[in-house]
Amino acid sequence: MRKHVTNGSLFLMFAALTGSLIAVYIWLFLKVANVGITVIWEWIPKVVTTRLYTIGMCVVGGVIVGIYRKYCGNYPEFMADAVKHAKNEGTYPYDKIPIIIIGSLLSLFFGGAVGPEAGLVGLLLGFCFWAMDQFGVAINRMEQMIFQNPEVHRGEVFRVMAAGLFHNPKKADCQKLHEWKRSEQVSAGVVAGISGLIIFELLNAILGRCITIPQLSGGIVRKIDILILVALIVGGVAAGYLYLIFKKLASIIFGFFSKKGFYILNAVCGGVILGIVGTFLPMTMFSGGNAMQAMQYEYLKMTPVLLIVIGVVKLFLTNVCIESGWRGGHFFPLIFSGLSIGCGLSVLFRSNQVLCVIVVSTAMLGTVLQQPLGALVLSIIFFPIENIGWMLAAAFIGGCIPLPKALRLNVDNKGFLYNITHFVYQKKLPMKNNKQ
Repeated sequence: MRKHVTNGSLFLMFAALTGSLIAVYIWLFLKVANVGITVIWEWIPKVVTTRLYTIGMCVVGGVIVGIYRKYCGNYPEFMADAVKHAKNEGTYPYDKIPIIIIGSLLSLFFGGAVGPEAGLVGLLLGFCFWAMDQFGVAINRMEQMIFQNPEVHRGEVFRVMAAGLFHNPKKADCQKLHEWKRSEQVSAGVVAGISGLIIFELLNAILGRCITIPQLSGGIVRKIDILILVALIVGGVAAGYLYLIFKKLASIIFGFFSKKGFYILNAVCGGVILGIVGTFLPMTMFSGGNAMQAMQYEYLKMTPVLLIVIGVVKLFLTNVCIESGWRGGHFFPLIFSGLSIGCGLSVLFRSNQVLCVIVVSTAMLGTVLQQPLGALVLSIIFFPIENIGWMLAAAFIGGCIPLPKALRLNVDNKGFLYNITHFVYQKKLPMKNNKQ
């Protein structure tokens, strides 16, 4: 009965419905973020005309963000913390999803130089564990109804299953995922993922895209362009080091007041810095998604120095926002910084824009993450796949650069080169012992 039910069409339909529902939630989150930014930074300034609007709105945002953090907690969690929480606890509190959404939206609404990734990771983890519990409840409902009435109409069974999506499942009723067969896990995940992706893209096509990703293409890579690869990788690694140094300094300064409970003061100070910098360099505000589109077409109108300065300031401002309590992610800001610095080096060296942006960005991601594979995956998301060779080289070199413990995002991660060497050594050690 169990095998027949869980591998049946009803369960796969339920998995598809659940994945689609999650996709709708994610799309709505990103769309609401865009609408809020449009209202605050495009509509209201048409009515309230003052040179101090940016500073004033960032200060207001700092007050709101600080109050929210003080009374609602540190949500959304940083991506690494959220993943660690899920790994250690075996679940993620999906009852906190509304708090995660609001906390992330506030930082985005008021121009924080942070990405939506932290909020998205919290949402995805919460929804995934919610879906796992829903799948368990769905199995129980199917088995009970079919056991009670083997002739029950399939439509009635599916209707009862689907109705449960609008209620939080009780833990006592949940069938744990680790009790399922591997084939059941894979089939449910694949169906839910595919259906979710289809619905997400359909919403983008019908109602407009909810997230902006740079569309770099074109350009011929000449032999002379290859000669500057070393300079590009050095620039990317240096940018990665700058980001980590800024993060360390910001964590020391704002962490001191955070430990004393001065959340509102922290957020307001971050808002003041954001507003002042944003007044003179508006491209350094927000996640960087929309600015990427403008940058890749207008960079020739700017000087190389200005482009590099914008990229470096973005690295600084992102850390100020994150450490002062403006919760968000750093991947989108890092990509924007890489794009800006890469464009600057492209103009400086009169080299191919696509090559410069990709190599600088990927080398910077490799340095920051100390994980070449992670840097490569992120680069593939943002940049053309045909440049995977350059991405791989930059990610590997950037990931192999050793970092002092004080600058690591994860203190336990001693670097890719150390980890792979240690792994190989550990693999060889038992073989030696066996021979002895």
